[in-house]
Amino acid sequence: MAKPKTSFTELIHQAVREAAETLTIDQIVARVLDLSGGESTKNLKNTVRAAIGQSTAIIFTPEQGYGWKSRMINGVIQRVVIRDDDIAKLILEIDHLQRDLLQPNGPGDYKYGVKGTPRFELTGGPTLEVEPISSPFDNDPLRMPDAFGEWLDRQGARPGDSLLLSVIDADARRYGLSYEPAAARDEAAIAERGAQVVAAALGYMRRTRGQSTIWEMAGHLNVSGIFHQIPAPPPFGELWTFDVWGPLVDEYDASPVMIGGGGKVPIAYYDALLGGSPVDVFGLSGHAGEDEGPIITVGEHGSYQGDLGVDPQLLQARIDAILQSPDTRVPDDDPLLPAITTIFAALSLPSPTGHTYLASQLVELFGDEDEILDWIEHGAELGLVTIDPAYEAMLDEEFDTITALPSPEPHVGDCRTLVLRVAYRYKPEFWREIEVADDQLLSDLHLAIQRAFAWDNDHLYSFYMGKRPYDTKNEIGSPGADARRRADRVTLGELGLRTKQKFLYLFDFGDDHLFDIQVMKINPKAPPGMYPRVVGEHGGTLPQYEGEEDEDEDVWEE
Repeated sequence: MAKPKTSFTELIHQAVREAAETLTIDQIVARVLDLSGGESTKNLKNTVRAAIGQSTAIIFTPEQGYGWKSRMINGVIQRVVIRDDDIAKLILEIDHLQRDLLQPNGPGDYKYGVKGTPRFELTGGPTLEVEPISSPFDNDPLRMPDAFGEWLDRQGARPGDSLLLSVIDADARRYGLSYEPAAARDEAAIAERGAQVVAAALGYMRRTRGQSTIWEMAGHLNVSGIFHQIPAPPPFGELWTFDVWGPLVDEYDASPVMIGGGGKVPIAYYDALLGGSPVDVFGLSGHAGEDEGPIITVGEHGSYQGDLGVDPQLLQARIDAILQSPDTRVPDDDPLLPAITTIFAALSLPSPTGHTYLASQLVELFGDEDEILDWIEHGAELGLVTIDPAYEAMLDEEFDTITALPSPEPHVGDCRTLVLRVAYRYKPEFWREIEVADDQLLSDLHLAIQRAFAWDNDHLYSFYMGKRPYDTKNEIGSPGADARRRADRVTLGELGLRTKQKFLYLFDFGDDHLFDIQVMKINPKAPPGMYPRVVGEHGGTLPQYEGEEDEDEDVWEE
């Protein structure tokens, strides 16, 4: 029986998780060797780097090294200022840094890191379990249960007072909330702490030359120790304003939305980015919409023509009022909001709600033609648009449609094909036989293997035209791998393969999924058809991740 495969990704996470202190790469390597009983990969240090690079549970800071993020944020204290409608609506307006505290491994469920939703232990009150935290792109407030409002009432809380959010034990999902009235604040000390946070944030962005995002910065600031001091500084959203981060955009040619996180940006700034004239989604020189119907003017920004299903005079009056008071925010339940949103989006003006547009919302309004999708991506760079999960799902669906068959068109005439047996090194009873045309790329074969084993195609890979993995002389790598030859540029025919010849396929440099490939047969004149295709299999479902339940998957065949 084959020896059980060692998961070095598991050991790497175990080494960092169990360490009481932060570690260097060499220290992690030493601990992994100890945990594995001396077993190693071809280049364990590279394996460690690859696993850490893909991990959401391990974080690196230049000052401290590599550490278990959810443990490093324990003891953090941050400030939430109660707004006018927070008490009535039972919401907690959290910023990017606080969102990172509550979901330290990011949105979604991960194999490594925290599990479950956070619980708030209210000082002198109950413990509340709250709803799942929204993603950074949604930027939604945290909705609280009725008991939260009752607790605020007992405190005598008013708009302008503070709540202090503390991390008690992130792994156990324990957080604290205490109340601090505005009258009790030491404003000078709080302002000084705010200046320290701004300096740290700017320092981080300059170290990364503006190429990091506000969400990456949030994680690094939270583990840096700056929030382990009291008094808690002002909310980061009040500190990280356009006046602070705007110069970084010009200095490093960076994305406003990536650095600013969707914060408010003056319309004049967008105009300046595009040569001093108002942005126009469709390139219509300030006029958008259709060729007939009422015309609505939007000041100097242009006009919109079309029937939007509302009284045009009422709509025009409302837009005029918005232009006179630029800080006006149209509420979600306003019956004119859909019409106003359509006009503002068509003229590339910021959303009338005060939030960014959702990319899926724009597709629903204007369709999914290439020019619309291009504008959405550009709008996201400028901070006008949020790429939301629904939009990503739409793109994924389109991508799946495109890549459902690695070769986009069937071979219409005879072709030369190879039948390859692809066997999992550590459980050789799991194999698939795949017939592939010799004019197809190694990247096509990679996709065929992923589909044949019902895996997720979510890591880098390489082929090795020899007996040893990590042999750079014989490596043909995925486009993102560090290899001299790329799998999307080399065809099977260029390899000169012979019957019975063997080579290797390595997928996921962290878990080192290794497959032995052998040429079983060469068909000089294969019939027309769709290639690659599965022509044989054995062993059933092979889980990609340890602990995965077996699921019935359709084998990819012609």
